[in-house]
Amino acid sequence: MTARAETTRPFNVRLPVWAGDFVDRRSNETGATKTQVIVEAISCLRAQEVQALMREGYEEMRRVDRRMAEEDMAAGNESLPEW
Repeated sequence: MTARAETTRPFNVRLPVWAGDFVDRRSNETGATKTQVIVEAISCLRAQEVQALMREGYEEMRRVDRRMAEEDMAAGNESLPEW
């Protein structure tokens, strides 16, 4: 967790046994609270989602940039004098 004060709210969930066991084990191994383990896991998932969205956006921009470059090259061939 960060050093700044964060507001929290209670949130009850039911986890599969393997997930609860993992949270318990991770908490014991790291000394973190179970809440911190869950927050870390959710933060990782959120970061993966953001990376996927950014990857998608960069791929889209690559296509747009290529199209614009091709259009500019075609227009340049029509308007530039011969060298």
